[in-house]
Amino acid sequence: MSYSSKNKSQVELEAELFSCIATIDNLSQSFADGILDPGMYRRQLRALIRDAFKARFQLQKKGFDLEGFLARENIVKKYPYGAEKLRFAEGVAPIPIDESVETVAMPFASMKNLPAKSADFVAGAIELIDLLRLGSVARVELIVPNLDEMEAILIDFPGYGKDSDVVEEINNWKEMLAAKPPDEVLEEGLIKRLEFEAVRWLNGFRRSLRNS
Repeated sequence: MSYSSKNKSQVELEAELFSCIATIDNLSQSFADGILDPGMYRRQLRALIRDAFKARFQLQKKGFDLEGFLARENIVKKYPYGAEKLRFAEGVAPIPIDESVETVAMPFASMKNLPAKSADFVAGAIELIDLLRLGSVARVELIVPNLDEMEAILIDFPGYGKDSDVVEEINNWKEMLAAKPPDEVLEEGLIKRLEFEAVRWLNGFRRSLRNS
């Protein structure tokens, strides 16, 4: 489904979003339990976030109320991991890391440019934060590919570019991590610092979409 070519009903789109949330929930639980390897998790989460964005982009045109939908379908109770990922992606719930970091909502109502790349950047940020929060899988060889992908998206994204502050910050992290063994697990202090930065980058990205 493209972002503009389909003309599905609200019920059909809500069913698609519900399916994405349920599948993300199962995927996240499997990853947290060590059943799913990081590479498979990354690929599947990326595809699901894209599908969720497609549905949300169309639903917003129909006056969709996300919180009402979550409550009506009892999604937070049924699929806590999936609901958490969606709300985290959209910026509609507080991010429990630092109260000084403003939470910015995803502007689906006005987002017209590069929605697929937007979904990929958001998915990349969520993948990175998941790796860091699980701790034991916060290895250099898993973190750097996420940073590579996020940097590549921002270099060609309106409002950023190769000389932007965020791209420079990501590149600085990559250079620092490149000096470490690929299988090294980051120490707690670095994990917290990088998680803080990833949340800040994600909020800034949503803000740039709102202001574009």
